[in-house]
Amino acid sequence: MSINDMFDYLRIKKEELDCIEVTDLEKLCRENKEVYYNMDIKALDGGVFWKSIDLKNGWSIQINSITNNCRILDEKRFRRCFGPRRLVLGSLVSIVDKKAG
Repeated sequence: MSINDMFDYLRIKKEELDCIEVTDLEKLCRENKEVYYNMDIKALDGGVFWKSIDLKNGWSIQINSITNNCRILDEKRFRRCFGPRRLVLGSLVSIVDKKAG
């Protein structure tokens, strides 16, 4: 599955994104060694460089149009983790697939 396919998959399966709990996102940010956990930093970008998919309870995943990195923002728009687009989207697809199956 290509990176664009993963992003499209998440958009098309919007109703299935509701199965992702905040605890799943926190676990992804905390435990995935290739996703870079970071100090929580408020996102200041006004949407110029980031494509966004809304997740549960105000959380969102965003893809940077220049660097191709992803970030996961919490409901207060604080960056909880970031990393390579392929890895972050792939992790979300895995969560959706496990919960749907």
